[in-house]
Amino acid sequence: MSKAKRDLFQLVVDIGKVSPNFDYVRTHLVAEPARIMANEIFQDLPHPDRNFVEQFQTTGFDSRTFELYIFAYLSRSGFKITREHDRPDFTVNKKGISAAIEVTTVNPNQKIDYGSGSAPQRELSEEELQEKLQNELPIRFGSPLFSKLKDKYWELEHCKGIPFAIAIEAFHEPNSLYYTDNSLGRYLYGLRHYPDWAENGELIVKSENIEKHVWGSKVIPSNFFEQPNAEYISAIIFSNSGTYPKFNRMGYQAGYHRGNIKVVRRGVCYDPTPNAAKPIPFAYDLDNSPVTETWGQGLMVFHNPNALIPLPLDYFPDAGQTYIKNGQMLADLPRFHPYMSQTLFITGGKETLDLSKLLGLPIESILKSEFEAFKPARHSVLALFADEKEWYADNNKTILGVLLDKTDHDWAYAVLGKDKAGIFRWIDGQVSIKEREEARNQLLSAMIKIHKSGQTVFPQD
Repeated sequence: MSKAKRDLFQLVVDIGKVSPNFDYVRTHLVAEPARIMANEIFQDLPHPDRNFVEQFQTTGFDSRTFELYIFAYLSRSGFKITREHDRPDFTVNKKGISAAIEVTTVNPNQKIDYGSGSAPQRELSEEELQEKLQNELPIRFGSPLFSKLKDKYWELEHCKGIPFAIAIEAFHEPNSLYYTDNSLGRYLYGLRHYPDWAENGELIVKSENIEKHVWGSKVIPSNFFEQPNAEYISAIIFSNSGTYPKFNRMGYQAGYHRGNIKVVRRGVCYDPTPNAAKPIPFAYDLDNSPVTETWGQGLMVFHNPNALIPLPLDYFPDAGQTYIKNGQMLADLPRFHPYMSQTLFITGGKETLDLSKLLGLPIESILKSEFEAFKPARHSVLALFADEKEWYADNNKTILGVLLDKTDHDWAYAVLGKDKAGIFRWIDGQVSIKEREEARNQLLSAMIKIHKSGQTVFPQD
């Protein structure tokens, strides 16, 4: 007997208690890929905390999303995962090596006297920005990391003798995700690197030690990996993309959309050019993405040089790896490694309507992934010269419809029906339609006419 599906977005609290971010993802049209992907991942999460869904819907939306993201990464990257104990969050095994992982976040309600507060990034002067990167952010990260250090997970019976890592993301302010791992690296290793160039133009990376971080009335020592008991921590895992947009992009990439939204991603990424010292900007449309995004894309692992039980550098696939060699902080990065990105979701007018529900039609909008699951035979000419934009099916799933955008900017549609072998093939269609709405209306009319005919099998020559 199959177990009932767990739904992250079915309210378990009063509507007045839900967080605005959760309510946006729960209700907004552009968030449908994220809702489907998050629920898909949640079905596989073993033994979630009893208050997981409640916190996800209220005060813990960011932290629970990050926890779900870490599980998505681990479960989709070849790790065997167990959650037989209350803590830490995950025990994993890969390539015969077991490890324990605890997940934490930097939250806005930490009771620390930070002094002057935090201004939005766009309002900071260059001097204020450097102060934030060198002192405020390390102190922000230091608080939850020191709290986890005090918990001494390595003394738990099921954690003895295996590597232990902490995964962390910052949610302390609205623009916290715009900052990369640079500040965290400075704090963990007590090092600041800066570029210099030789006379021949060759890049020389110089470094200086950092003794402490000071912000307002708060002072903490730098070099977290040198602190007492830190030798029990094998690595710190950082991400600034364990968020709703990540689930939305991964859902869109998996075909969990109806062609009614457009997704554009932009940001800055690693520049693999020799002697490059700064990140470079990037931007792409997910419909024409130059890369296939993985759950580990953008993840960074900081390896502890003093770890009693170190982790192999290749233990966490698709992630960047930072480590110390000959006193220098080095990083091995994938060729495309985004440091920070922003995802834009665009909708437009009548293209966003669920026509079947609105008009009571026997035809319904379906996900791209649902259309693909029928394994339809593409018409060779249109498959070559047109892009699929919207997908439909009648409520008996005997006919399918697809709206196409031709390369000459005309619109077209195709209706597909089952042949004697049960394969969906072209049975009707039209090309050279000027407007998208007109093409959609013609498609729906053609599908309704065929549906009303009662025919369910369409023999092909």
